[in-house]
Amino acid sequence: MRFPPPEVLASWPPANYKNPVTRGPALMIVDLTILPFALVCVGLRLWVRIGWLHKSWWDDWLMVAAAIFSAGTTALVILATQTYGWNIHVWDLTISQMETGRKASMAGQALFVLASSCVKMSILVSYLRIAPRGSLFQRLVWATFAIVVAAMVIFFILLWTQCIPISSYWDLFASHRDCMPEGPPLIAQTVINVITDFMIYVLPMPTLFYLTLPSSQRIGLMVLFGIGGVIVIAGSFRAYWVHYVLYETYDVTWEGFQVWVWTAVETNVGVICGCIPSLKPLLFRTRSRTASQAAKSYGSATSRKQKSQPPDDLEHVELETCGLTANDPSIATGGSVLAPPHSIRSSVDNIREHQKAYMY
Repeated sequence: MRFPPPEVLASWPPANYKNPVTRGPALMIVDLTILPFALVCVGLRLWVRIGWLHKSWWDDWLMVAAAIFSAGTTALVILATQTYGWNIHVWDLTISQMETGRKASMAGQALFVLASSCVKMSILVSYLRIAPRGSLFQRLVWATFAIVVAAMVIFFILLWTQCIPISSYWDLFASHRDCMPEGPPLIAQTVINVITDFMIYVLPMPTLFYLTLPSSQRIGLMVLFGIGGVIVIAGSFRAYWVHYVLYETYDVTWEGFQVWVWTAVETNVGVICGCIPSLKPLLFRTRSRTASQAAKSYGSATSRKQKSQPPDDLEHVELETCGLTANDPSIATGGSVLAPPHSIRSSVDNIREHQKAYMY
């Protein structure tokens, strides 16, 4: 925390501890509206994946963890802005409120990292379900996953070791205070957060664009997977206000209110956007059932005819039917343009699974 110079202190008005000016209840209203919506989306996701399709996976449970951390973040945001002084001017704060607010700030940073990282990991794991084995897409997903996990671990280490002892973070008048500058690691975290949000947003677009499906279906899939662009916008606003509070103002509690706003919005919107692609069968129920029935019918017909059909024709039909044949065949086959005859069946099975992942 930066201490203001004497000339800034002299410009502040007298403290008003009894009836200070506040930001009002707007944030609490927004949070208590968006959080239930996020929890409903997670509940619908579990109903679709477990109750309807009977095939949950790690991405579903990571999103449940994200929802729990997001709920904790939202609760802390409300407490920080309504009780701990993050909605009034800094000159109206008591020393006790300042220290409590600093504790809330540390807890909020930790919960935010857990919530946003779980959202990102859930989305990336869902990408792995649709990524052709050995493809460039799969390798990029794993690389982004490693960046997200590494950033989470590194930031946690920096957060809890930036002051020795850690109590010096909130004890503003500690006799033995040894703290690193708060700004650089926090700015780095917000920038990496926005970059990884953007990477996750654009990762599936080339694969979705080259699917040999009707244009309306390709566009629909790209819209569903591209809703995550909203998280990039929310993360950018949060990054701006973090920088502003750290370097542009000394009235950190009044302006820091905006950081808390966008912290709650980003985590909850992340949960919502991360769940929407999993609700495809619910949003397009008739189409999903028709596609599923058609896939089963085609599979039965293919199994009856496979003995009389040449291997090359079988591979071509399967690739086209599954909708994963691209102008660049390596996108569909994971870098191998033509598979030897003895591996055709296993490749076809893999592609069928990838198509089901896009459908469900």
